[in-house]
Amino acid sequence: MAIIMITLVTIISCKTVGRIAARYWLKREIKEFVSNCENKAGLVIGSEKAHQYCDCSVDLVAEQYHNYQDAKRISVREIIEFINKCK
Repeated sequence: MAIIMITLVTIISCKTVGRIAARYWLKREIKEFVSNCENKAGLVIGSEKAHQYCDCSVDLVAEQYHNYQDAKRISVREIIEFINKCK
């Protein structure tokens, strides 16, 4: 039961952030980032986890990189660091 609650809180907290990325990036840029993140991170953490964490980390990345073009240049290592903040 406790694991379910923790998982639910984690998912809700990322969704509650409510697309902070939308303050800085266009919808298509958000979708592109998540897709690219999933492709890169999926090689390291698996595609199922990559989807969950990339969807959460897009807001964290956008807060640090207001310019989407800058965010496109971040390394896989940096993406993983953002993903770890969503765990």
